[in-house]
Amino acid sequence: MYKCCKILKHGLCFFDNMLASCCFSPVDQIDGQVPPVLYDKYKGQIPSKDDLFERINNHVEIFRKGGCPKECKDCYHIEEKDWDEDNYIDYITITHFSICNADCIYCSNNNEKYERTNNTYKIIPVLKNFKDQGIIKKGCELHIGGGEFTIYHECDELLDLFAINNYARVFVPTNAIKYSDKLFQAMDKATTYIIVSLDCGCKRTYHKIKRVDAFNKVIDSLKKYASTEKSREAIRLKYIIIPTYNDNITEFKKFLKIAKKLGIRNLIIDIDARYSRVTNYRIDDYFINLAQEMNEIALKQNFITEFYSFYFQNTNDKQTKKESFLSKLKKKIYFKYFDNNIKKLYKNHKYGAKRIEY
Repeated sequence: MYKCCKILKHGLCFFDNMLASCCFSPVDQIDGQVPPVLYDKYKGQIPSKDDLFERINNHVEIFRKGGCPKECKDCYHIEEKDWDEDNYIDYITITHFSICNADCIYCSNNNEKYERTNNTYKIIPVLKNFKDQGIIKKGCELHIGGGEFTIYHECDELLDLFAINNYARVFVPTNAIKYSDKLFQAMDKATTYIIVSLDCGCKRTYHKIKRVDAFNKVIDSLKKYASTEKSREAIRLKYIIIPTYNDNITEFKKFLKIAKKLGIRNLIIDIDARYSRVTNYRIDDYFINLAQEMNEIALKQNFITEFYSFYFQNTNDKQTKKESFLSKLKKKIYFKYFDNNIKKLYKNHKYGAKRIEY
Protein backbone atom coordinates (compact mmCIF):
# COMPACT_ATOMS: atom_id res chain seq x y z
CA MET A 1 0.00 0.00 0.00
CA TYR A 2 1.29 3.42 -0.93
CA LYS A 3 0.15 6.79 -2.20
CA CYS A 4 -0.06 7.16 -5.95
CA CYS A 5 -2.43 8.05 -8.80
CA LYS A 6 -4.22 5.72 -11.22
CA ILE A 7 -3.67 8.14 -14.11
CA LEU A 8 0.04 8.42 -13.39
CA LYS A 9 0.31 4.61 -13.38
CA HIS A 10 -1.94 3.86 -16.36
CA GLY A 11 -2.43 7.08 -18.30
CA LEU A 12 -1.08 8.90 -21.35
CA CYS A 13 -1.65 12.47 -22.48
CA PHE A 14 -0.66 13.57 -25.98
CA PHE A 15 0.30 17.25 -26.16
CA ASP A 16 1.49 19.07 -29.28
CA ASN A 17 5.10 18.98 -28.05
CA MET A 18 5.31 16.24 -25.44
CA LEU A 19 3.87 12.94 -24.26
CA ALA A 20 3.01 12.95 -20.56
CA SER A 21 1.26 10.70 -18.07
CA CYS A 22 -1.62 13.12 -17.58
CA CYS A 23 -2.81 16.66 -18.26
CA PHE A 24 -3.63 17.53 -14.65
CA SER A 25 -1.52 20.24 -13.10
CA PRO A 26 -2.55 20.66 -9.45
CA VAL A 27 -2.35 24.43 -9.59
CA ASP A 28 -3.13 24.78 -13.30
CA GLN A 29 -0.17 26.88 -14.37
CA ILE A 30 -0.36 29.30 -11.43
CA ASP A 31 3.26 28.56 -10.55
CA GLY A 32 4.29 26.99 -13.85
CA GLN A 33 3.82 23.42 -12.67
CA VAL A 34 3.62 20.87 -15.50
CA PRO A 35 2.38 17.26 -15.73
CA PRO A 36 4.79 14.29 -15.41
CA VAL A 37 6.55 14.28 -18.81
CA LEU A 38 7.47 10.96 -20.43
CA TYR A 39 8.87 12.22 -23.77
CA ASP A 40 9.86 15.83 -24.39
CA LYS A 41 9.76 17.32 -27.93
CA TYR A 42 7.34 14.56 -28.89
CA LYS A 43 6.01 14.52 -32.46
CA GLY A 44 4.30 11.16 -32.87
CA GLN A 45 7.24 8.79 -32.44
CA ILE A 46 6.29 5.22 -31.47
CA PRO A 47 8.32 4.20 -28.39
CA SER A 48 8.98 0.61 -27.48
CA LYS A 49 6.70 -0.95 -24.90
CA ASP A 50 9.59 -1.52 -22.47
CA ASP A 51 10.86 2.05 -22.74
CA LEU A 52 7.37 3.53 -22.32
CA PHE A 53 6.63 1.67 -19.10
CA GLU A 54 10.13 2.19 -17.76
CA ARG A 55 9.55 5.94 -17.98
CA ILE A 56 6.10 5.64 -16.39
CA ASN A 57 7.48 3.53 -13.56
CA ASN A 58 10.25 6.05 -12.89
CA HIS A 59 7.55 8.42 -11.64
CA VAL A 60 5.65 5.67 -9.82
CA GLU A 61 8.80 4.49 -8.04
CA ILE A 62 9.08 7.84 -6.26
CA PHE A 63 5.63 7.19 -4.77
CA ARG A 64 6.56 3.60 -3.89
CA LYS A 65 9.46 4.93 -1.83
CA GLY A 66 7.18 7.27 0.09
CA GLY A 67 7.92 10.42 -1.88
CA CYS A 68 6.00 12.46 -4.42
CA PRO A 69 7.16 13.64 -7.87
CA LYS A 70 7.45 17.42 -7.95
CA GLU A 71 4.95 17.49 -10.82
CA CYS A 72 2.32 15.80 -8.62
CA LYS A 73 2.65 17.95 -5.50
CA ASP A 74 -0.75 18.76 -3.95
CA CYS A 75 -2.64 16.94 -6.74
CA TYR A 76 -6.12 15.89 -5.61
CA HIS A 77 -5.92 12.64 -7.63
CA ILE A 78 -3.38 11.11 -5.24
CA GLU A 79 -4.76 8.37 -3.00
CA GLU A 80 -3.37 5.64 -0.76
CA LYS A 81 -4.32 2.03 -1.53
CA ASP A 82 -3.03 -1.32 -2.75
CA TRP A 83 -2.08 -0.66 -6.37
CA ASP A 84 -1.82 -3.28 -9.10
CA GLU A 85 1.64 -3.45 -10.63
CA ASP A 86 0.68 -4.50 -14.18
CA ASN A 87 1.84 -2.45 -17.15
CA TYR A 88 -1.07 -1.20 -19.25
CA ILE A 89 -2.79 2.02 -20.34
CA ASP A 90 -6.46 2.60 -19.63
CA TYR A 91 -6.74 6.40 -19.53
CA ILE A 92 -5.79 8.41 -22.63
CA THR A 93 -6.08 12.15 -23.22
CA ILE A 94 -5.61 13.66 -26.67
CA THR A 95 -4.94 17.40 -26.70
CA HIS A 96 -2.34 17.86 -29.43
CA PHE A 97 -4.48 19.84 -31.89
CA SER A 98 -6.03 23.28 -31.52
CA ILE A 99 -8.12 24.00 -34.61
CA CYS A 100 -11.55 25.43 -33.78
CA ASN A 101 -14.51 27.04 -35.53
CA ALA A 102 -15.58 29.14 -32.53
CA ASP A 103 -13.93 32.11 -30.82
CA CYS A 104 -14.98 31.68 -27.17
CA ILE A 105 -13.88 34.48 -24.88
CA TYR A 106 -12.86 32.08 -22.13
CA CYS A 107 -10.72 29.71 -24.20
CA SER A 108 -7.11 29.48 -23.00
CA ASN A 109 -5.99 28.73 -26.58
CA ASN A 110 -7.59 31.87 -27.92
CA ASN A 111 -5.03 34.65 -27.90
CA GLU A 112 -3.07 36.48 -30.54
CA LYS A 113 0.17 34.63 -29.74
CA TYR A 114 -1.32 31.16 -30.22
CA GLU A 115 -1.82 29.70 -33.69
CA ARG A 116 -4.82 27.40 -33.91
CA THR A 117 -3.83 24.54 -36.14
CA ASN A 118 -4.86 21.20 -37.55
CA ASN A 119 -1.27 20.72 -38.73
CA THR A 120 -0.03 18.40 -36.02
CA TYR A 121 1.45 14.92 -35.89
CA LYS A 122 -0.76 11.92 -36.70
CA ILE A 123 -1.87 10.06 -33.63
CA ILE A 124 -3.67 7.10 -35.25
CA PRO A 125 -0.43 5.15 -36.05
CA VAL A 126 0.71 5.53 -32.43
CA LEU A 127 -2.57 4.46 -30.85
CA LYS A 128 -3.11 1.63 -33.33
CA ASN A 129 0.37 0.30 -32.55
CA PHE A 130 -0.28 0.49 -28.81
CA LYS A 131 -3.67 -1.18 -29.25
CA ASP A 132 -2.25 -3.99 -31.40
CA GLN A 133 0.49 -4.65 -28.82
CA GLY A 134 -2.07 -4.87 -26.02
CA ILE A 135 -0.66 -1.79 -24.31
CA ILE A 136 -4.07 -0.11 -24.33
CA LYS A 137 -6.59 -2.03 -22.27
CA LYS A 138 -10.07 -2.72 -23.65
CA GLY A 139 -12.65 -0.69 -21.74
CA CYS A 140 -10.23 2.20 -21.29
CA GLU A 141 -11.25 5.86 -21.19
CA LEU A 142 -10.38 8.16 -24.09
CA HIS A 143 -10.71 11.90 -23.39
CA ILE A 144 -10.52 14.42 -26.21
CA GLY A 145 -9.10 17.88 -25.53
CA GLY A 146 -7.45 20.57 -27.61
CA GLY A 147 -9.60 22.22 -30.27
CA GLU A 148 -12.89 21.25 -31.92
CA PHE A 149 -12.86 17.49 -32.46
CA THR A 150 -15.43 17.37 -35.29
CA ILE A 151 -13.10 19.33 -37.60
CA TYR A 152 -9.89 17.57 -36.52
CA HIS A 153 -8.55 15.55 -39.46
CA GLU A 154 -8.36 12.22 -37.57
CA CYS A 155 -11.77 12.54 -35.92
CA ASP A 156 -13.55 9.75 -37.81
CA GLU A 157 -10.55 7.40 -37.66
CA LEU A 158 -10.29 7.81 -33.89
CA LEU A 159 -13.98 7.10 -33.47
CA ASP A 160 -13.65 4.01 -35.67
CA LEU A 161 -10.59 2.81 -33.74
CA PHE A 162 -11.99 3.25 -30.22
CA ALA A 163 -15.67 4.21 -30.17
CA ILE A 164 -17.70 2.47 -32.86
CA ASN A 165 -16.39 -0.96 -31.82
CA ASN A 166 -16.91 -0.22 -28.09
CA TYR A 167 -13.20 -0.62 -27.34
CA ALA A 168 -13.20 2.46 -25.13
CA ARG A 169 -15.47 4.87 -23.30
CA VAL A 170 -14.95 8.08 -25.25
CA PHE A 171 -15.55 11.59 -23.88
CA VAL A 172 -15.75 14.41 -26.41
CA PRO A 173 -16.18 18.12 -25.75
CA THR A 174 -17.70 19.72 -28.85
CA ASN A 175 -19.19 23.13 -29.60
CA ALA A 176 -21.71 21.34 -31.89
CA ILE A 177 -21.36 23.95 -34.64
CA LYS A 178 -20.56 21.14 -37.06
CA TYR A 179 -22.72 18.03 -36.78
CA SER A 180 -20.86 14.73 -37.05
CA ASP A 181 -22.86 11.67 -38.06
CA LYS A 182 -19.96 9.45 -37.00
CA LEU A 183 -20.04 11.00 -33.53
CA PHE A 184 -23.81 10.46 -33.35
CA GLN A 185 -23.33 6.79 -34.26
CA ALA A 186 -20.79 6.44 -31.47
CA MET A 187 -23.25 8.04 -29.02
CA ASP A 188 -26.20 5.94 -30.18
CA LYS A 189 -24.49 2.57 -30.66
CA ALA A 190 -21.50 2.69 -28.30
CA THR A 191 -20.24 4.24 -25.08
CA THR A 192 -19.40 7.74 -26.26
CA TYR A 193 -20.40 10.92 -24.45
CA ILE A 194 -20.30 14.56 -25.49
CA ILE A 195 -20.12 17.80 -23.52
CA VAL A 196 -21.51 20.90 -25.21
CA SER A 197 -20.81 24.25 -23.54
CA LEU A 198 -23.85 26.24 -24.60
CA ASP A 199 -23.41 28.76 -21.76
CA CYS A 200 -26.52 30.73 -22.64
CA GLY A 201 -30.20 30.65 -23.42
CA CYS A 202 -30.45 32.95 -26.42
CA LYS A 203 -28.74 33.92 -29.66
CA ARG A 204 -27.62 37.33 -28.40
CA THR A 205 -25.72 36.01 -25.38
CA TYR A 206 -24.30 33.16 -27.44
CA HIS A 207 -22.74 35.63 -29.87
CA LYS A 208 -21.20 37.68 -27.05
CA ILE A 209 -19.56 34.61 -25.54
CA LYS A 210 -18.68 32.55 -28.61
CA ARG A 211 -18.12 35.51 -30.96
CA VAL A 212 -19.49 33.55 -33.93
CA ASP A 213 -22.98 33.58 -35.41
CA ALA A 214 -23.70 29.87 -34.97
CA PHE A 215 -26.43 29.60 -32.33
CA ASN A 216 -29.01 28.13 -34.73
CA LYS A 217 -26.48 25.62 -36.10
CA VAL A 218 -25.71 24.44 -32.58
CA ILE A 219 -29.39 23.96 -31.72
CA ASP A 220 -29.91 22.01 -34.97
CA SER A 221 -26.91 19.79 -34.17
CA LEU A 222 -28.17 19.18 -30.64
CA LYS A 223 -31.57 18.13 -32.01
CA LYS A 224 -29.84 15.50 -34.14
CA TYR A 225 -27.54 14.35 -31.35
CA ALA A 226 -30.57 14.03 -29.03
CA SER A 227 -32.74 12.17 -31.54
CA THR A 228 -32.65 8.81 -29.72
CA GLU A 229 -33.08 7.95 -26.06
CA LYS A 230 -29.55 6.56 -25.78
CA SER A 231 -27.91 9.50 -27.54
CA ARG A 232 -29.81 12.00 -25.35
CA GLU A 233 -28.41 10.34 -22.25
CA ALA A 234 -24.93 10.69 -23.76
CA ILE A 235 -25.15 14.50 -23.83
CA ARG A 236 -23.93 16.80 -21.05
CA LEU A 237 -25.11 20.36 -21.68
CA LYS A 238 -22.81 22.79 -19.94
CA TYR A 239 -23.31 26.27 -18.51
CA ILE A 240 -20.05 28.06 -17.73
CA ILE A 241 -20.70 31.06 -15.48
CA ILE A 242 -18.85 34.01 -17.02
CA PRO A 243 -18.84 37.18 -14.90
CA THR A 244 -20.69 40.09 -16.59
CA TYR A 245 -21.85 37.92 -19.50
CA ASN A 246 -24.27 35.26 -18.26
CA ASP A 247 -24.00 35.34 -14.46
CA ASN A 248 -27.72 35.71 -13.82
CA ILE A 249 -30.71 33.47 -13.24
CA THR A 250 -32.72 34.89 -16.15
CA GLU A 251 -30.21 33.60 -18.70
CA PHE A 252 -29.90 30.27 -16.92
CA LYS A 253 -33.68 29.72 -17.00
CA LYS A 254 -33.63 30.28 -20.77
CA PHE A 255 -30.84 27.71 -20.94
CA LEU A 256 -33.02 25.24 -19.04
CA LYS A 257 -35.90 25.80 -21.47
CA ILE A 258 -33.66 24.84 -24.37
CA ALA A 259 -32.44 21.73 -22.57
CA LYS A 260 -36.00 20.70 -21.71
CA LYS A 261 -37.20 21.23 -25.28
CA LEU A 262 -34.35 19.06 -26.56
CA GLY A 263 -35.04 16.39 -23.95
CA ILE A 264 -31.53 16.70 -22.48
CA ARG A 265 -31.48 15.97 -18.74
CA ASN A 266 -27.78 15.97 -17.89
CA LEU A 267 -26.36 19.40 -17.09
CA ILE A 268 -23.02 20.76 -15.93
CA ILE A 269 -22.60 24.02 -14.00
CA ASP A 270 -19.12 25.50 -14.18
CA ILE A 271 -17.27 28.79 -13.74
CA ASP A 272 -14.85 30.52 -16.09
CA ALA A 273 -11.39 29.05 -15.47
CA ARG A 274 -9.72 32.43 -16.07
CA TYR A 275 -11.69 33.88 -13.17
CA SER A 276 -10.59 31.01 -10.94
CA ARG A 277 -6.94 31.40 -11.91
CA VAL A 278 -6.87 35.16 -11.45
CA THR A 279 -8.40 34.82 -7.98
CA ASN A 280 -6.18 31.87 -7.04
CA TYR A 281 -9.37 29.78 -6.79
CA ARG A 282 -10.92 32.06 -4.18
CA ILE A 283 -14.48 32.00 -5.46
CA ASP A 284 -16.61 35.02 -4.54
CA ASP A 285 -19.76 34.36 -2.53
CA TYR A 286 -21.87 35.84 -5.33
CA PHE A 287 -20.92 32.93 -7.60
CA ILE A 288 -21.25 30.36 -4.83
CA ASN A 289 -24.80 31.51 -4.18
CA LEU A 290 -25.54 31.75 -7.89
CA ALA A 291 -24.30 28.20 -8.53
CA GLN A 292 -26.36 26.94 -5.61
CA GLU A 293 -29.50 28.68 -6.86
CA MET A 294 -28.97 27.39 -10.41
CA ASN A 295 -28.51 23.89 -9.06
CA GLU A 296 -31.68 24.04 -6.99
CA ILE A 297 -33.75 25.37 -9.89
CA ALA A 298 -32.45 22.63 -12.19
CA LEU A 299 -33.07 19.86 -9.65
CA LYS A 300 -36.64 21.03 -9.10
CA GLN A 301 -37.18 20.64 -12.84
CA ASN A 302 -35.84 17.07 -12.67
CA PHE A 303 -32.53 17.74 -14.37
CA ILE A 304 -29.43 15.81 -13.34
CA THR A 305 -26.64 18.24 -12.50
CA GLU A 306 -22.98 18.17 -11.65
CA PHE A 307 -20.30 20.75 -10.99
CA TYR A 308 -17.25 20.52 -13.18
CA SER A 309 -14.36 22.74 -12.15
CA PHE A 310 -11.72 22.33 -9.44
CA TYR A 311 -14.04 23.23 -6.57
CA PHE A 312 -17.33 22.68 -8.36
CA GLN A 313 -16.80 18.95 -8.75
CA ASN A 314 -19.12 16.01 -8.01
CA THR A 315 -21.32 17.86 -5.54
CA ASN A 316 -24.76 17.53 -6.91
CA ASP A 317 -27.62 15.38 -5.94
CA LYS A 318 -27.08 14.65 -2.25
CA GLN A 319 -27.70 17.46 0.21
CA THR A 320 -24.67 16.51 2.29
CA LYS A 321 -22.39 16.81 -0.72
CA LYS A 322 -23.84 20.20 -1.62
CA GLU A 323 -23.43 21.55 1.90
CA SER A 324 -19.86 20.27 2.03
CA PHE A 325 -19.11 21.89 -1.32
CA LEU A 326 -20.46 25.25 -0.22
CA SER A 327 -18.68 25.25 3.13
CA LYS A 328 -15.34 24.49 1.45
CA LEU A 329 -15.83 27.28 -1.03
CA LYS A 330 -16.84 29.85 1.55
CA LYS A 331 -13.60 29.29 3.41
CA LYS A 332 -11.80 30.42 0.25
CA ILE A 333 -13.38 33.88 0.09
CA TYR A 334 -10.99 36.71 0.91
CA PHE A 335 -12.07 39.56 -1.31
CA LYS A 336 -15.07 41.66 -2.32
CA TYR A 337 -17.13 41.03 -5.43
CA PHE A 338 -15.28 42.27 -8.53
CA ASP A 339 -12.05 43.45 -6.97
CA ASN A 340 -9.46 45.24 -9.12
CA ASN A 341 -8.00 42.08 -10.65
CA ILE A 342 -11.40 40.87 -11.81
CA LYS A 343 -12.40 44.26 -13.16
CA LYS A 344 -9.18 44.40 -15.14
CA LEU A 345 -9.66 40.87 -16.49
CA TYR A 346 -13.08 41.60 -17.93
CA LYS A 347 -12.59 45.21 -18.95
CA ASN A 348 -9.32 44.72 -20.82
CA HIS A 349 -9.57 41.08 -21.76
CA LYS A 350 -6.40 39.97 -23.51
CA TYR A 351 -8.43 37.80 -25.89
CA GLY A 352 -10.42 40.80 -27.08
CA ALA A 353 -13.71 40.50 -25.18
CA LYS A 354 -15.50 43.73 -24.33
CA ARG A 355 -16.89 44.19 -20.87
CA ILE A 356 -20.67 44.00 -20.60
CA GLU A 357 -21.96 46.06 -17.70
CA TYR A 358 -23.52 43.79 -15.09
